[in-house]
Amino acid sequence: MSSMVSKFKKIKDNLTSSPAYQAIIYGGNQIGLQLADQLTKLGRDVVIIDEDDRVLRQAQEKVDVMALAGSGVDIATLKQAGISKTKLMIAVSNNDEKNILTSIYANKLGVDEIVAKINDYHALNKSNSVFSENLGIDLIVNPCQIVVEQIKDLIRPTMKTEIESFVDGRVQLSEVMISHRSPFAFNHIAQIDLPPQTLIISLLRRNRLFIPHGEHKIYPGDTVYILGKKGFRAKLGQLLSKSQNNKEKIVLAGGSNINYQLAKVFKRNQAILSLIEEDEARCEELVEDLSDILILHGKPTNIDLLKEEGIDQADIFVAAGDKDEANLLSGLAAKKLGSKKVIAIVNSLEYSYFSEIVNVDTILSPQVLVLERILDFLHQGQVESESILNGQMRLVRVDVPKKFARKGMEIKDLNNSSDLIIGIVIRGKELIIPDGDLEFKEDDQLLIFTLSAKSDLQRDLFGNY
Repeated sequence: MSSMVSKFKKIKDNLTSSPAYQAIIYGGNQIGLQLADQLTKLGRDVVIIDEDDRVLRQAQEKVDVMALAGSGVDIATLKQAGISKTKLMIAVSNNDEKNILTSIYANKLGVDEIVAKINDYHALNKSNSVFSENLGIDLIVNPCQIVVEQIKDLIRPTMKTEIESFVDGRVQLSEVMISHRSPFAFNHIAQIDLPPQTLIISLLRRNRLFIPHGEHKIYPGDTVYILGKKGFRAKLGQLLSKSQNNKEKIVLAGGSNINYQLAKVFKRNQAILSLIEEDEARCEELVEDLSDILILHGKPTNIDLLKEEGIDQADIFVAAGDKDEANLLSGLAAKKLGSKKVIAIVNSLEYSYFSEIVNVDTILSPQVLVLERILDFLHQGQVESESILNGQMRLVRVDVPKKFARKGMEIKDLNNSSDLIIGIVIRGKELIIPDGDLEFKEDDQLLIFTLSAKSDLQRDLFGNY
């Protein structure tokens, strides 16, 4: 939950100049209420539509919105809600068909931006491009798909090849997701043997971006942003691939769609897989669909069953059953019994707070992840062109004062600041990814990555030179 609040703060800080508009949210569930709350705080007029009068009363008690009883698939209701002046439609009810129809109507009635939540994973995979291209839906969010993607990133280190480039593409920025098997995990930055002329410029942890220093330690779940000269990614990829040589033992607790999809993903990666499911009928379905995976009938909270399955040898334990409490309990048990990494799925927003107090490595809430994905979409295109990493960081060019360079000063002689890092030194036609011992020369230019909104970084760095 705290990560979603952080995401909203980022949007609020950057989304101040666009004119007020009206948004309609179809679905007064937890996701709908949270989105309504965020949009009203941005000064938007919000209408919530829902068939349940009780839900609407709760919405009006919690959020400053107009609450309208009805269905998103009813044209009269949409007109009553002011669809003709609406710029944003978000359909997040618990009914996929109604969300799709609501989106179609909104598109036909001239709404600029349309977001729809679709829970059916199979329908989404088959029809995603059809929905977006032909029906005018700008963003489709599927809770199961988002959770599966997140777990894949947590379990296996992945690298997005190039998320930004600078100086005519000669310098590139890559994003690395840290898993528990990553060679970076649990190491101080100063201990990491990065390829030459590369630099970690920022680190994202629980949606808080900061600029790390040598004494900072990297943990699974972190996202690291690495700057280097063009071509450095091949060497970085070789370094990351060293962690993938051994087969992983993965235990999935619960026969949910999330674990079903994870089983298919990690089966392709030749992991050693087992799945525990309490319902006998569901076990039979899974045995038929996942014939080469060990399916165990029993409660994931059964300590004896976990021991028999060799949970102490497990690399990953994913608790993704239908009950939040059982997921947390089985996750706690697996961690206590020796599983290296434990991930628990909770559907209640309230339980997402437990990550701060429960001895489980990661607690994921599909509700929070859907909120974050929608908030990311609303944030697109709303930041200044000099901003990078979705507006969380700025790139600033600063000239080194001649007097400072003539004195033989080095980077480590600059005024210290925790919210900036010198990423690139431009010296004529030469580009340098610097370390603290680099000595400045006349006419050097610095490309600085900063979290600060300050305009006079030159004075902050060089004082009165």
